[in-house]
Amino acid sequence: METGKTAKYLKYAIGEILLVVIGILIALQINNWNEKRQEDEKIKLQLTNLLRDMNGDRLGLLALRSFHAFRVHTSIYLLNQNGISENIITFPEAGPIPKLASDGLYGGPIPDSSDKAFIIRGFSWLLRNNYRKPFIDALDEFKNTGLYAEFENQEIKNELRYYYFVYNFSFPTEDTGESSPTTLLKNSLLSEGYSYTDVYLLEDPLEILLSNPTNVALLKTIIDESTYRSNQANLLVEMLDSLILKIENEIENYSKN
Repeated sequence: METGKTAKYLKYAIGEILLVVIGILIALQINNWNEKRQEDEKIKLQLTNLLRDMNGDRLGLLALRSFHAFRVHTSIYLLNQNGISENIITFPEAGPIPKLASDGLYGGPIPDSSDKAFIIRGFSWLLRNNYRKPFIDALDEFKNTGLYAEFENQEIKNELRYYYFVYNFSFPTEDTGESSPTTLLKNSLLSEGYSYTDVYLLEDPLEILLSNPTNVALLKTIIDESTYRSNQANLLVEMLDSLILKIENEIENYSKN
C-alpha cells in the first residue's frame, strides 16, 4: 500500500480467485458429466433388461393367442359334430372369431369330418388352463433402483402403464379358479364319472360327453371367452411390438450419449 501497488495486488488476487473458481466449476462439470454418464449406463442396462422381459412376454402371448384360437375352433367343431350347427354368437366385446394358426396345437387344420383322434386331442386341451403372468422383474428392479424416476421418456412410461393394465385386465388370475368354464367343464365330466383320461377310452366321446346340456353350454361359453382372450393376446402383441421398437431406439440413444 505504501508503494501504491494495491490495485496491482488486488487484480492479481482477483485473478487467482477467478482461476480457482473456474477450476472448481470445471471439476464440478466433469464430475456431473461422469455421474450422468454412469447413470445413463445404468438406465441403458435397465432398459435392456426390460426389453428382455418384453420379448419374453411376446412369446408367451403368441402362445396364448394360439391356445385360445385352438379352443374356439375345437369347441365349434365338437358342437357341429354333435349336431349343433346353429351360428355361434359371441359378445361384441369378444371380437371376431380368431384365425387358427397353421402350426397350432393340433399341428394341422381342423378336420372336415368326424375324427376321433382330433376329438380326443380337442377335449384334452379344453380341460386345461393356460395362464401366463407378464414378466415384471425388470420393471420392478428399474423402479426399486430409483432410476425409473430419472428416465425421462414419458411416452414409454405411459405405454408401459397401459400395457400392464390391459394385460392384467384381459388375463386375470381368477380365470383359472373354480368358476372358470374350463374348471366347470372338468368338474361336470367328473360328476358324470369321467376322469381326464377317460376321454381316450370312450368309443364315442361326443355322444357321451355332450349329451349333457351343461357341457354344451360350457363349450359355448368357452368359445366366447377364448375368442376374447385370443383377440386380447393379439392386441397385446401389437402393443409390445410398438414398445419394443421404442425401447430399442431409446437404448441406441443412450449408447450415443
